[in-house]
Amino acid sequence: MQGTRASLRYAKALFETAKTQAVVSDIYKDLELLKSIINEKTEFFNIIHNPTIKRNTKEILFSKIFKNRVQDLTMEFLLLLLKKGREAILLEVIHHYIDLDMKNKGVLLAELISAKPISEHIKNDIKNKISATSKVQLTEKIDKSILGGFIINIGDSQYDASVRKKINN
Repeated sequence: MQGTRASLRYAKALFETAKTQAVVSDIYKDLELLKSIINEKTEFFNIIHNPTIKRNTKEILFSKIFKNRVQDLTMEFLLLLLKKGREAILLEVIHHYIDLDMKNKGVLLAELISAKPISEHIKNDIKNKISATSKVQLTEKIDKSILGGFIINIGDSQYDASVRKKINN
């Protein structure tokens, strides 16, 4: 819980600063790059979360990797996280920033979990049911353990129409 609250605060601060400097979309692209590196490169993830690696070493590493690849604001933000010893919450901060950006654009983020791929027609029907007034960005995940049906996650809310739930109840 504490990490989540801190990551939301850092994300809000970064988002507001990006808004005042009119670089929200540039920072978004930088954070998407960081997210893909963290998710794909386990060595980088291990370095971020390793408390035995000194802060100075991490700062040098971050500077070498990202200095010419990201905006100055993103680089300053990364170095701030390192200085405060908060590099372990970087991925959470990125997710919160993306959520804030989508809310700012009036886009509702929803996750659709199903046992098998769902047709575009059904996805469009689900988007319309979720919200007729705002844009919905639907991400799809396949989870065979739900056996059938689907689960929709929107923010903190969940609608579970899976076969697994019906069996368990």
